[in-house]
Amino acid sequence: MNLDEVQHLLPEMAKLIATLIGLPKALKLIEAWGGTTFPVSKNKRREGQIRFEALADVVGVEAADILTRHFGGEVLSIPRCAAAMREVRDRMIRAEFDQETRQHTAVYAVNQLARRYHMTERNVWMVLKKADQGNETRQAVLF
Repeated sequence: MNLDEVQHLLPEMAKLIATLIGLPKALKLIEAWGGTTFPVSKNKRREGQIRFEALADVVGVEAADILTRHFGGEVLSIPRCAAAMREVRDRMIRAEFDQETRQHTAVYAVNQLARRYHMTERNVWMVLKKADQGNETRQAVLF
């Protein structure tokens, strides 16, 4: 499963970060600190160097340098990207269900997926009934 397929669900800040340092490193940052704020230092004083090192531990020195140049002196709000992550999870569940039902019953597959993803069987069935969220613009129909 590739997050590129659900990039349309990412918040603007996540898209900007991904543009600056690449999607894989942006995902590492989101996984580590999503939903928090991070004061990006200018990397000049000791306190700033400590923050830079913490950032570099997550995304690497080169990416930390890029983020420091772009956001230095600002407080960066790192998004959780819950909608995109949920869509990735749901697509994985649907793909694994298709694979699992080649050898087992649907009930067995749903039971295994519920355990694997720490969900109820009912929620797995609900995920299976949904289609992938596409990039198309959804228009409201007025009656």
